[in-house]
Amino acid sequence: MKIVIVGAGFTGMQLARTLVAEDNAVVLIDNDAERVRHAGDQLDCLVVQAEGNNLDALEEAGVASADALVTLTEDDEINMITCSLVDAVYPEVLKIARVRNYAYYMGAAATSRRHAAAFSGGRRPLFGIDRMLHPDVEAAAAIGRAMAHGAIGDVTGLGGGFGITNLPVGAGSPLDGIALRGLAALEDWRYLVAYVETASGASLPSGDTVLHAGDHIGVISRTAEIHALPDFVAAESERFDRIAVFGAGRIGSLVLDSRLNGRRSLWRERLLGKGGGGRLLLVDSDPRRCREAAEAYPGARVLCGDILDDDLIGEEDIGSCDLLVAASDNYERNLIAAAYLKSRGVSKTIALTADSAFGGIARKLGIDVSVPVRDTLVDSIMSHLRGKNVKAVHTVCNRQFEIVECDVSERSAAAGKTLREFASPGDYLVLLVRAPEGGESVVPHGDTVLQAGAHIVVITRAGDSRILRKFGEDR
Repeated sequence: MKIVIVGAGFTGMQLARTLVAEDNAVVLIDNDAERVRHAGDQLDCLVVQAEGNNLDALEEAGVASADALVTLTEDDEINMITCSLVDAVYPEVLKIARVRNYAYYMGAAATSRRHAAAFSGGRRPLFGIDRMLHPDVEAAAAIGRAMAHGAIGDVTGLGGGFGITNLPVGAGSPLDGIALRGLAALEDWRYLVAYVETASGASLPSGDTVLHAGDHIGVISRTAEIHALPDFVAAESERFDRIAVFGAGRIGSLVLDSRLNGRRSLWRERLLGKGGGGRLLLVDSDPRRCREAAEAYPGARVLCGDILDDDLIGEEDIGSCDLLVAASDNYERNLIAAAYLKSRGVSKTIALTADSAFGGIARKLGIDVSVPVRDTLVDSIMSHLRGKNVKAVHTVCNRQFEIVECDVSERSAAAGKTLREFASPGDYLVLLVRAPEGGESVVPHGDTVLQAGAHIVVITRAGDSRILRKFGEDR
């Protein structure tokens, strides 16, 4: 694929790096000379200093032959205008825009829903933007998923009623000291281990891989059974009857909103007393935000103060909370607050961080789940760029591995073969398979046939495009 990226900030660089690693042709455009110099030193791709909203510059960069345009500048208007400009001349190019202005984002979403008929039948979307993404919305959705799964570890939904959960192997766990091929002998074990993280690094496991206390494992299970996983890692499953949320800004508010992504939030209804007796604390040091939150969430107790203030913690008994969600826009303070409140007795903690590089730090601090804002956005963009047979992309293990949801193409070399015939130990693992005619996803075995049109979930090393091509068009 050929992708033109406008904006060489952190997200633009991360996206370009990911795409280059997969052998895509990438052109990165920015109007800042220092950023262009830095990107040119770091990336093996064409880096151009130019105004991204200049059609002549875009055409010189090859947008006419590009598969996609991704606009990631710090100016929402430039991102939107650039997409609209390119769409007017090259409508076949996929346009993705990051928009940080929430009013723009919500307004565009509402207009698209209200006038859905006007944008159907092959007619172009609003502003010519095929996908408009808001970082806060993506991050809040990730936090919501973690809460829904009990915050027992980082959980990624895989569709078909399955998810992958990152769990620590604790001392005294029945998994400590056991080889993966021996897991089937454990009573009630019916799960698949997708990856193993040890002190020396992450790897795709084999049957001979031995688990030890202190390791982290990615476990595939039905979402309805995630609550049972802590029994195997010597951790306690939690019921969140009392939750504290740190940060009444955009992400914190989205986490609490009754219609996150257009769906009723059942856990919020329970917390606010509609389903039974829970309590919700919202803590922020900004008086204006606190006043607005108090009006928006009358069933919650809003505390205006410092989350790390020992007097506040003691007076409000925050240490007795079942869960702390640290979702302020100060990422370092989120880590500190989550670690400190955990030491004061909070059972489970979720911390919003800048990127996945803080994942290891969060774990060492005892934080149960970390949600990286920048990485959730890059993953979302990648899901839209992988081609028509790729449905979603999730990164794990500090972006060392990718979990990819895709369809087996009729022209794929894998079509019609059993998993045993097409296996490549150490390169990838097929985690789930759903038949072409639909139905439930299943954990495959060696005799599972990969039919053309089947939906599969694969874990592979990040940037290894050879693997995905095997299931796509590469015969």
